[in-house]
Amino acid sequence: MGALTAAFVALVALWAVLAPVFDAPDEVLHLNSGIRLTTGWDWPEPGQAQLNAGALAAMGEASLPADQRSTFAELMESKPGYDGVDQMSQHPPLYYAYIAGVLNAIGFMDVRADQALLAVRLSGLVFAAPLPALMWASVRRFTRSPKTGVVAAAALFAVPQLAHILGAVSNDGMTVLFSSIVLWLCIRVMTGDRSWWTPIGTGVALALALLSKGTAVPLIPFVAVVLAVWPRELGLWQRIGRMAAAGGVAFLGGVWWLRNLLLYGNLQPDGLGRETQPWPEGSGPDPLFFLDRAWHGLTGSFWGRFGWLTHPLPVAIVEILAVVTLVVIVAYAFRRSPDRGKVIAIAALPATVIGVFLWQRWLGYSRTQLTGGLQGRYFFPLLVSFLTMSAVGWRNLVTPAERRTAGSILLISFAFVAALGVGVEYFAVYDGLGWFRYSPVGTVGSVAVLGLAAAAAAWAFVLSWRFIRGPVPARAARTQEAPAVLG
Repeated sequence: MGALTAAFVALVALWAVLAPVFDAPDEVLHLNSGIRLTTGWDWPEPGQAQLNAGALAAMGEASLPADQRSTFAELMESKPGYDGVDQMSQHPPLYYAYIAGVLNAIGFMDVRADQALLAVRLSGLVFAAPLPALMWASVRRFTRSPKTGVVAAAALFAVPQLAHILGAVSNDGMTVLFSSIVLWLCIRVMTGDRSWWTPIGTGVALALALLSKGTAVPLIPFVAVVLAVWPRELGLWQRIGRMAAAGGVAFLGGVWWLRNLLLYGNLQPDGLGRETQPWPEGSGPDPLFFLDRAWHGLTGSFWGRFGWLTHPLPVAIVEILAVVTLVVIVAYAFRRSPDRGKVIAIAALPATVIGVFLWQRWLGYSRTQLTGGLQGRYFFPLLVSFLTMSAVGWRNLVTPAERRTAGSILLISFAFVAALGVGVEYFAVYDGLGWFRYSPVGTVGSVAVLGLAAAAAAWAFVLSWRFIRGPVPARAARTQEAPAVLG
């Protein structure tokens, strides 16, 4: 796992350097909220936070060669005051306090704005680094197959949008990490972990996820159900006690959302305050139009629609990835087996989240005529669920004799999609115009990051290929059921 972790971190770092400054969803707003906290506690009511004109000016300098860009001190002196609304105060402040600490640590006012942004981007590597191990540990434990776990960890490379978002200034990275920890611990509970540290750890991770972003809220009922039902070897009151302990710790994060309900009557008030737009007489919301926009919007921005959703992966690639994933899960993950009840429980989380999400977006579309917010990155906190279901589906689809070949083909596919994502971003943004000229780290830094990412990826690919094609390690073979072994 060390090689895959190093390769994934290097890939995220490459995206942090490759993507033009401020060219990620709401990146200038996320950074602006961090800047606001560098001088003390200032977290306005949703819709009341202002966008620093200096931060907006830094975004305007993205088209300048890197050596012509200004420091934040220069920008704020030339562009004092505020210009626009920063809706990020609709989120909890934990991530923004974190990046405020990073900004203060580097003395951001005297640093060129693009380099300060890059420093904050790279600070997100701490959220990216544990993800391969979490995917591996979750799938390995559920399937009792270390080889399937390696393939699941490598599958992160097949979601270029994930690397792009993790390499940007965004609260999604923190939320994805803590949510993935919650789901890993829940899988441990579902597969027989009876230790007390697991529900306590689940409560801590859930509290941190809830203080990161609202996309973690659906984890609350899921955790409650899992701890109330599993492990089956424990008595009902023991399970309820563990659930109560986890809930008591998680409440430290849930209090933010309770506060929103009490103050605003809504879990997450709209930070932009969009007004209702009545439909013209004789017209109204179109379900087919909405579903078409939802499918293409969610699948495209889940696998790869980079920048401000303006640099997409080829539609055919996205369709293949989406359809194959759905078919494998729906047709094969729920076949009769001793683990089917657990698979259904894991599937209930994303199914419920997607259903509620689409219903909320439908209501918004009906009220405002806008199909906004259809972004697949909102489902990244559920990656452990998706990969676990997919792993079970692939295990049921291929025979034991085919599993080495299937695993090898999947590894090649993941590497191809990861490279394609980087290529799409490069040619969409630079197209021969000089990445190095616009990079915050210049020619030497850019070449170093690119070379490191390529070398780490090649190393991880070779080691993963050998592991999947080779025999099952003796220790692993003793701790799992033979039918579950990939190869």
